[in-house]
Amino acid sequence: MVLIVCSMNTYAQTAPEQRRQDSLDALIKSVESRTDTAAAKMLADAAVGYINFDSEYALKVATRAANLVTSASVTPLRIHVMIALADVCYADNKYPEAIKYYDSALTMARRIGANAEIAYALIGQSLIERDQGAMAKAFAKSLEAVEFAKKANDHRLTVTATMTLGLGYFAARDFVSSDSIYAVALQQCQGKEDDDLRAAIYNCRGILIDQMQQPERAIATYHNGLTLEQELGRSRRIGRISSNIALVFMRIDTFDSALAYQKVCLQQYEKTKYDAGLANSLSIIGMTQVKLGKFQDAIASAKRAIKLSEPSHFFQEMNYGYYVLTEAYSGLGDYKSALEASKQMAAIQDSMYNAASAEKLAELETAKKEQEIKLLQSQKAQENIIRNALIAGALAMAGFVVVLVRGNNRRKRDNARLAELNDKLFDANEELSLITSEKDEILNIVSHGLKSQIFGIRSLADSMTTALALGVAPINTASLSEMSRTISQASTQMFSLVTNLLTVNTAEQGLLKPTLSKTNVGTVLSTVCEQFKEYAAVKNITLRLEAPQGEVLNAIADEQMLREVLENLLSNAVKYSPQGKTVVVRLKASNEVLRVEVEDEGLGISSDDKKKLFGKFARLSAQPTGGEHSTGLGLSIVKKMVEAMNGRVWCESEVGKGAAFIVELPQSENVENVP
Repeated sequence: MVLIVCSMNTYAQTAPEQRRQDSLDALIKSVESRTDTAAAKMLADAAVGYINFDSEYALKVATRAANLVTSASVTPLRIHVMIALADVCYADNKYPEAIKYYDSALTMARRIGANAEIAYALIGQSLIERDQGAMAKAFAKSLEAVEFAKKANDHRLTVTATMTLGLGYFAARDFVSSDSIYAVALQQCQGKEDDDLRAAIYNCRGILIDQMQQPERAIATYHNGLTLEQELGRSRRIGRISSNIALVFMRIDTFDSALAYQKVCLQQYEKTKYDAGLANSLSIIGMTQVKLGKFQDAIASAKRAIKLSEPSHFFQEMNYGYYVLTEAYSGLGDYKSALEASKQMAAIQDSMYNAASAEKLAELETAKKEQEIKLLQSQKAQENIIRNALIAGALAMAGFVVVLVRGNNRRKRDNARLAELNDKLFDANEELSLITSEKDEILNIVSHGLKSQIFGIRSLADSMTTALALGVAPINTASLSEMSRTISQASTQMFSLVTNLLTVNTAEQGLLKPTLSKTNVGTVLSTVCEQFKEYAAVKNITLRLEAPQGEVLNAIADEQMLREVLENLLSNAVKYSPQGKTVVVRLKASNEVLRVEVEDEGLGISSDDKKKLFGKFARLSAQPTGGEHSTGLGLSIVKKMVEAMNGRVWCESEVGKGAAFIVELPQSENVENVP
């Protein structure tokens, strides 16, 4: 492996970099006496730019910007300021504060339907979830971020969200998908104005390729990003990529090169006053020095890393610092000092565990979660027993004696308490059983619903690849059209499944917030019916819309939610109707509500099925008449959306006589008569 030399010998602040900092300083000074919201946005943008120069000052500027809009009405600008504050906190490893601000921004953005801000907040949340090991949550938030970025029609935001999705696949160790996503993100970049995005993608892709154990390709990829970051003059990003290159060299035992690049990183972080990054960089330098046998140098580096970490309680960085000390002292044969460093490392790990446990316990402090609290406490107790069996055993015996004495004195009261706890334990077990059942159902749906479609797409792709490679059986227009149709149907079904799961999850977290306004229900119905005509025609089903002529019927509703509700109901009506039947959609006004009826001529719904009709993963006796796929989520989503819009939904049916699904929504006060 040959060290790739880069043109960064001294890393003094470049002229463009100094001009950028001077420009930010001038901007901040120009609005220092202003209190309007426009000034808040300028300060927020300046704060994000200042991350590259001084994290602590960037946080002060971002906090000042947020204070200016605290009492302002909820607008995209106010949310933008909140996200900037969260970004600054995240960049400085202040995760609790970043989480709080991203959550607040997302809540406000959903309330007003600000698609771009929703995407930005979800991206921030996804990155934190990934850093904290919550991979499933990170992946779900990334998917949702891509969806809202596309709705916002912002290509830079779409690139950023796509890159975050690549990180999600990477975290799930699906390296092939992650690499493909990064390639897509690079293709989405446009002119030179997107160089900052390209640099970030190269850095992420370099990490991925390194994990794929392709060191030479990883270093080359990193250098693509490093060249762009040098041109952009972003010190912290230069430091981060240099550190990543150093780690590659460490993994292939090229320690001199690793040390050189890590020192470049250290210089960049020192310029930006990035304490968490400095501590991490110093620990890596110390570990590299251990590998080179420079034990005294390693001790100095580790001690400096620990000193930087202590004031801000950067536990991960402190833990790594003490690990380096342990290795360095062992290398010198100073086993007493190594033991002390090891004890410090164990104490920090205990603190990290206790902090995580305390946070988890706080989240679970409700009667409903009592069983989970006991399980967590039991886990902690078991770990303490493993660490110190004799002491734990003695305490357990003493506790047992105390329980016996108290049992003799207060038997009746304890019996009553025991009965109460048993009841709660039974309820908790019932709930845990339900959660486990739902989890198994989700896994079953995903494995069957996605696996078969992915296999089908892969089979088509393999067939096309083989034909092209052999130069035989050329793909004509008809077969290509059929393949495209099959792939489109499969991808649509997969997308629908993922969307439904995300929608249910959003609803159950209380985040399904409709934007209610006067909505022309007739127009929405016409659009949805037109959308399903082709599907109905395939099964020779007549689709008929019956709506009042000459008047506009408006409901107080969220138009997008209403559209999804009607699409679900109409899809089910066609799906469960036999060939040659009729599906009727009616719209009428009645008693200050608008009523939509979707009636089919299928087999109807039994009394037993009606009881579970709107539940999650409902499995009914009726089956789709054309072999269509069903997840059992559609009607559950319909109910949650209708109720979120202050409406109600129910079903009227007799076995053998079809079914009618009825939705009622509040009618707008104004009914406009059309000539």
